[in-house]
Amino acid sequence: MVYKDSVQRASSREETKITGTVTCKTGSTNGIVVDLSDEGICFRLLFDIGARTGQEVTIRSEELGFLSGMVRWARGDRIGIKLNLSSNTAAQISSYYKFFR
Repeated sequence: MVYKDSVQRASSREETKITGTVTCKTGSTNGIVVDLSDEGICFRLLFDIGARTGQEVTIRSEELGFLSGMVRWARGDRIGIKLNLSSNTAAQISSYYKFFR
């Protein structure tokens, strides 16, 4: 796919199969973190929770712990989440790469 190869990304992505829960003001559902980067997550939703661009969300998983962010895009059963960057977020992602990858 030409589009995917031509997109400039702020940080590289790592494909994952981390299970977790995403919650926003319109609902909560389980799902899978499809890919992970230092700045964001692609999350596949088990059920539609009405997550829309700009909404604040939280993600909980055994491997990543508790993360928060904002929905950047929503397409079908997937949402893109820009993580709220902090030293804690960086440490949690670094820990995942070190212990679970």
